[in-house]
Amino acid sequence: MRNSNIRLVIVLGAIAILSIIAMQSYWLSQQRSHESQSFHQTTMIALRKVAQKLADFNNSTLPQGEFIKRLTPNYYIINFNDKIDAMALEHFLLEEFSSVNGYSEFEYGIYDCTNDEIVYGNHCNLIDPDKPVTTDAKLLKYEEFKSYGSTYFGVKFPSRDENLTASSSLTWTLALIAALTVAFFAYAMWVILSQRRYSEMQRDFINNMTHEFKTPLTSIQLSSDFLSKQHVIQDDARLSRYTELIRSQYQRLNTQVEKLLNIARLESGEFKLKPEKINMHTLIDEVLDSKAAEAGIEGRVFNRIYQAKHIEVEGDRTHLGNVINNLIDNAVKYSPADKPIDIITEDEGHHLSISIVDRGIGIAPAHQKHLFNKFYRVPSGNVHDIKGFGLGLHYVKKILQMHKGNIMVESALGKGSRFSFNLPIKA
Repeated sequence: MRNSNIRLVIVLGAIAILSIIAMQSYWLSQQRSHESQSFHQTTMIALRKVAQKLADFNNSTLPQGEFIKRLTPNYYIINFNDKIDAMALEHFLLEEFSSVNGYSEFEYGIYDCTNDEIVYGNHCNLIDPDKPVTTDAKLLKYEEFKSYGSTYFGVKFPSRDENLTASSSLTWTLALIAALTVAFFAYAMWVILSQRRYSEMQRDFINNMTHEFKTPLTSIQLSSDFLSKQHVIQDDARLSRYTELIRSQYQRLNTQVEKLLNIARLESGEFKLKPEKINMHTLIDEVLDSKAAEAGIEGRVFNRIYQAKHIEVEGDRTHLGNVINNLIDNAVKYSPADKPIDIITEDEGHHLSISIVDRGIGIAPAHQKHLFNKFYRVPSGNVHDIKGFGLGLHYVKKILQMHKGNIMVESALGKGSRFSFNLPIKA
């Protein structure tokens, strides 16, 4: 993964997490505000009705102005300015709050301003009236009402404290989830960066190793060429065969080293194409002619089925030649020597389609989607008669993508495979 991609992942991940936290905080704040406002409005309406019923019971009138005060989020006091019958008050409170959802219990107390004392108080459970009282009524005095020399009563809702505690617990739970999300994201990024570092080390190792191989390979090539021209070697069939074996093994090893180098360049982003106008029929012919002397190619039948009329593309001749060469190599590896291999070209709109068709062992559907992954090889158990690193098709796909083309595979076990790729034709 490139630095730009990693930075993008970090930025997008951070924005997503911060957005989630912000939305959670806003939602909780709005929910608590709405619940508090709704509770307050409902409670004020109920207490006004209780005060009015109590005034009607006493044949008196309610005080002028605002006679209900909210001292705390769950504690209200009502200035009555008249004597209060405790039984009547409790009856009216039960009647009102039983008819409204959201109230499970309340405490009330009657305060006599003249004697400066609470003269009566009780705890009422609306859900279970027989439940033992576990909370003492702790009602605050209100000095402003006291100065009027009147009587007032206070009503407290203890369950509101529990609701606030539950809401706080939810807040902390969501905060914990957000913290775990941040921790997981940080760990994931650490893993990604570690894997990237290991990948860079692996790429550097492969790059250095292949470059180290190039020098002795060049020496082997020069030596084999020199030996093949000597009369002593040419006159001895056994020595000539050995010299040819050295050359063929050099070519095989050099091909694998070049594949590793190309993959390393692709992964490092240092890979540059050298585009030119290419006649693909000519390029296919050149690849097949160059392969004619390779081991395992003798006697092979290649059917050149050239149906395309628009055969010129813009691309890198060397690497497109490698693409064709790799696909033909695969067809040769995985099909019997007596079965022909078809190279088919066709016009597909603004693209040239090239297919390599073999009549070999085929590929199971479960493996087809992994064929173009780096280092992937179709499992063959303990059979190791097929050579390679699993880099060829990965390289093929990368090169075609750089040419704005794509590749697909159709295969059936026991029937063979068809690898088809297309390239945009040169306008």
